[in-house]
Amino acid sequence: MTSSATRELTSLHARELVRDRRYFWFALFFPFGMLGIFLGLSMVIPKEAGAPDFKQLVIPMALFLAVTSTSLTVTAGPLAAMRGKGTLRLLGTTPIGRARLVFTHMSVRVVMVACQAVLLLALAVALGAVSVSRLPALFGITLLGLAMFGGLGYIIGGRLSSPDAATNVGTFVQLGALFLSGLTFPLWLMPEPVANVLGLLPTTFFADLMMTQMPAGRAFHPVWLSILVVAATTAVAVLIAVRTFKWDQGEAR
Repeated sequence: MTSSATRELTSLHARELVRDRRYFWFALFFPFGMLGIFLGLSMVIPKEAGAPDFKQLVIPMALFLAVTSTSLTVTAGPLAAMRGKGTLRLLGTTPIGRARLVFTHMSVRVVMVACQAVLLLALAVALGAVSVSRLPALFGITLLGLAMFGGLGYIIGGRLSSPDAATNVGTFVQLGALFLSGLTFPLWLMPEPVANVLGLLPTTFFADLMMTQMPAGRAFHPVWLSILVVAATTAVAVLIAVRTFKWDQGEAR
């Protein structure tokens, strides 16, 4: 009974994810679209001394977008929609339980990111951008980032009542994290005071972890410190998400 209910609920969340065509297909293919754009730039822009190597940036950027799109865009909005329709309140009162509801909702997103990461890493090896020996570390870093941004997604989706507002906030966080993490604009090309400030953001530590696995990647922080900061941020985000999550539209807290 328990395993059957878990399978049914997981299937429900999977159907709900795919049916949200406004965001699902965008989140699924956006990382690959950006991969193609930046690979095109790497072929068009002349190689100059001191210029960023787009081939070294594009794989971490694509993985970053896969993680944030799933953790934020297709997590926060659907959660808010389920609360607005009363689905969360209804399912929370059944024998299924709230813990299993959240677990199955999250597991579908984990599978989505894992599939994207496998395909992106396969492309990275085919392009000669990453060696096969680096794949396990990059895959693990991707899942660690998913946990961190997933916590943020559940904070946003767990509090906001409007699906559109939750999605917009998630998109804003995603783009802000991308442009301020050093992936789009490498920190070593920025003025030192600006780089030092941006280097304190948890998203920068996550980007740093991926850059350590690239052949010519320049990391801003040591690996052990980046892992510690990302793990600590994940723990704090998950704790806040659990403490502030609203199951009912009219719930006070």
